[in-house]
Amino acid sequence: MKRIQSGKGLLLALFCLCYGFAASQPAADRLEKYQLFRNRLHTLFMYVSGDGAIQGSYIPMEALRVDSKGRLTAYWADGTWWQGHYLAVLATEYARLKRDGDTLGASATLEEIRQALAVYSRLDTAAERCWNGTPSLNGFYLRDDVPQSLADSFGVQFVLSDYKRHCGNLSSTGNGPSQDQAWASYLGLALVLRLTGDDAEAADIRNLAVETARRLVKGMQFDDAKGKEHWQVMNPVNGLLVQKEGDIQWLKYAHGRAYEVLTGEPAGYGGSATLVSRRTFKTIQNNFLIDKYGHFNWYGVLALSTLINEKGRQGDCLYDWLVDRTEAIARKRPDLQQPILFPHFPMISLLLYPQQPEQMLPASLYEDMLDAAPSSGAHRIVNSKTGETDQTAAPWHSLSLFCPWHTKDEGEFNMLDYMLLYNLYRLIYG
Repeated sequence: MKRIQSGKGLLLALFCLCYGFAASQPAADRLEKYQLFRNRLHTLFMYVSGDGAIQGSYIPMEALRVDSKGRLTAYWADGTWWQGHYLAVLATEYARLKRDGDTLGASATLEEIRQALAVYSRLDTAAERCWNGTPSLNGFYLRDDVPQSLADSFGVQFVLSDYKRHCGNLSSTGNGPSQDQAWASYLGLALVLRLTGDDAEAADIRNLAVETARRLVKGMQFDDAKGKEHWQVMNPVNGLLVQKEGDIQWLKYAHGRAYEVLTGEPAGYGGSATLVSRRTFKTIQNNFLIDKYGHFNWYGVLALSTLINEKGRQGDCLYDWLVDRTEAIARKRPDLQQPILFPHFPMISLLLYPQQPEQMLPASLYEDMLDAAPSSGAHRIVNSKTGETDQTAAPWHSLSLFCPWHTKDEGEFNMLDYMLLYNLYRLIYG
């Protein structure tokens, strides 16, 4: 299968959905909030160095917190998971600005995509150093590389990151890669490849996206001493197992297909292309709601399905199946207080693949979510002395709409969820 590329027919239809002259006030408010969150991302939640090769730069933090000692803290976790969503925001922003005729804005966003992609190469090259090894660009990467020395750059007193917690601990497997880091990264890479189209100035970006995808998948592959292929993550320096085979191989068919979609190259490593592997994935698609709470398992199945354009048994197309499943998850978890869970997946599927849904979700569903977002950003602050909680209202009461089970996380959150939903909404509904 050819890797994701321009898809001019689909994009032309989407991009011709343009605004009338007199935009409504709510539409202006949504854009204003987007611009506030975008500026906030650059000034509070990210070290913008101008060069993605510089340590700690262009990786969105998860939250700004006040720790138990009263220190303002910049907090990172699952850095490359957030990096994938950040890439998705940039790719959709680029498409939106280009459609709206903002040439300068689109050019600036394209350069930021270039720097955000450079982060993956930087984290890959730096990984071995954390275990006193020789740097290598081989698919074994860090989730983040943010040191305490960048505290002043973020205007905080303390940095808490996977890099700070684990780098230098030779017996630790922390801050190493895992398949859940790849799930979101796949989506960001796919949108970069699709939405930069055939733009000549983005040729190097598309090449970098393909090479990044290639390493993400190959980093989950390991040949033992007998030459047997395993879907597992091994630290190449100390030989420690970072993620065991049993955690990955139930989705190995989808990872193999992701490799094909993103690189245009055939995949078949470790039995990923066998009929048994595909049947296993189809069984999971049709039964993953057996898991009552789901968490990242739900996210992973839906993200991979979106990327490789394969649905389960419900609906006539991928979009229909994603809507059906996200609504079913919402019914299963009413405590999370969302009309659908993972609301970005159906819209991403429309950008990646031509489809004819039986019935589109109403634009008002997304408008209601966007309008409900507080202009100051989502947050949950617990007073350490009184125990009182200041928390934004549902559905913006958790760390992110993309991981809504994190309802007890504290701090001010990065709002990548709002930014991605806004861009997708504009591109799809116009």
